[in-house]
Amino acid sequence: MTETPGEAKARTQQIRAAAEKRGLIKKSVRQESQANSTEGSPELSTSAPRPQIVGGSTTTISSAPYIVQLWYQDATRPDYVLFYCAGTLIAPNKVLTAAHCVSGFDWVHKGEVDGGVSTLSATNYKWALVKRQWVNPSFNKNTLDNDVAILTLDRPMPLSVAPIAMGADIALYKAGTYATVFGWGTTTSAPAGPSNVLKMAKLPIQADSTCDSALRDPVSGDQFINGHMVCAGPPGTGTDSTTTSTCPGDSGGPLVVRGKVVGIVSWGIGIRDSSTGEWIKNCGVKGTYPVFTKVSAYAGVAKARTYDTDATGDGNADVFARASTGGTARFYKGKTLSTYSSGGSGFSTWNKVLQTDLNRDGINDYIVRTTSGGLYWRHKSGTKTVNTKISSSYKTVKQIITPGDVNGDLKPDLLSVTSKGSLYLYAGKGNGTFAGAKGISTGWLAYAQVIGHGDYTGDGLPDLIGRTSKGAVYLHAGNSTGTFSMSSRKLLSTTKFQTSKYFFSPGDVDGDGKSDIVTVISSGYMYLYKGDGKGNFASAVRVATGLKSYNLFG
Repeated sequence: MTETPGEAKARTQQIRAAAEKRGLIKKSVRQESQANSTEGSPELSTSAPRPQIVGGSTTTISSAPYIVQLWYQDATRPDYVLFYCAGTLIAPNKVLTAAHCVSGFDWVHKGEVDGGVSTLSATNYKWALVKRQWVNPSFNKNTLDNDVAILTLDRPMPLSVAPIAMGADIALYKAGTYATVFGWGTTTSAPAGPSNVLKMAKLPIQADSTCDSALRDPVSGDQFINGHMVCAGPPGTGTDSTTTSTCPGDSGGPLVVRGKVVGIVSWGIGIRDSSTGEWIKNCGVKGTYPVFTKVSAYAGVAKARTYDTDATGDGNADVFARASTGGTARFYKGKTLSTYSSGGSGFSTWNKVLQTDLNRDGINDYIVRTTSGGLYWRHKSGTKTVNTKISSSYKTVKQIITPGDVNGDLKPDLLSVTSKGSLYLYAGKGNGTFAGAKGISTGWLAYAQVIGHGDYTGDGLPDLIGRTSKGAVYLHAGNSTGTFSMSSRKLLSTTKFQTSKYFFSPGDVDGDGKSDIVTVISSGYMYLYKGDGKGNFASAVRVATGLKSYNLFG
């Protein structure tokens, strides 16, 4: 049942009160970050990975206005779980954090996200609750591989957002490059509560080979996974006064290079007493480095969750289907697309529908075109659904695409192909409006259909897919300049999609963080082609039948 604003606020106050009662933020700060808790850490008697700033300096929220505090309370459990992690706002309603902070916990009902303040004890923080939680399906709690998660908030937070490193951002990880880590973690390697004040530290990025050799011996195995992790910092000295490192409470927070988030605080080496089993040193073990999730390796899955469209609220992309007579619609529910719910009526005048979220409020929006050529932004305004006109002159436009953030400003954009085959970009402003047309390239009449929703290649950049009248399908990979051309296209198949009558891409249907393709053939069967995040698509899986009398999908 949906919480009222009063109930939601009461929950945040309850969590804060519990934290104060347990002495965790000025009268209390919440217990050690789950990133550093024993959950997800191998049980070794002397030293072990501790998912988790000792050293560094005090700073203010203005130096990292996108960092947020993640608070969690579960008074129903025998161990009374109350802990703290950090995260990064990468869209107004999306938080990037570590999977070990989220996996196994019910953030939707027992968590809170606070931001806009430098201290944990501040009372003027901006807050939100969690609407959905997504953990990378490949997350391994024992090795902390694939340690990435996304929290979708129940409202947009009026704070700055941070861009993340993309697959092409190789230079940001060059050994010796200085990165900045932020967090409220403990300021001593001994067991302690988190820092009340935000801290930061400059850490040099280390080569994978350095990380491998430094971290292999303490954990009796190759715990550092090249390509998925990055380590940074001077090596620990074993003494707090000469060590600079992340520590418990910093987990989930950002490691930043040149304004981009390149890492998520994941784990480090700790030492515990072999006779009592108690942790006696949580970080800064001599010769070791703190380890971070390498964000560029997960740019694709992160973007899939950042620009997801989800009409039914389960976190998976859904399919809109409109009946050819009567104007009624259905939503085929993501994950399997085998079941559906009513989508309402009154859609008979539409000939195009695309799912998006232009104002980043976490509620599905639509770009729709009427048969008379009007282009509208269909969205919620309070309790009502309204149609806001974008343009009256789209009747002859051949293609309309909402692929996500094309120009890199973190706002969803709009693309169109004119009757002469020119591709244009309309940069989104984040409020349902767009800047003027910007020409990108020509020659797009080669396609009968152009689609795109998210990233098909795993680099975090939105891509386009074109299908010719004979059924050949081509991939146009996105790039850092926000351009697409016919000369750089890649043939995916000449036959796989040949029998498709309707060909579209709603986003990540099955929840694996990779955008998919959906088709409907003339006999009314719907098929799902799962993307692999490398520009390829699996064989067709039939997911629904009975769609012969439907003629508009999106």
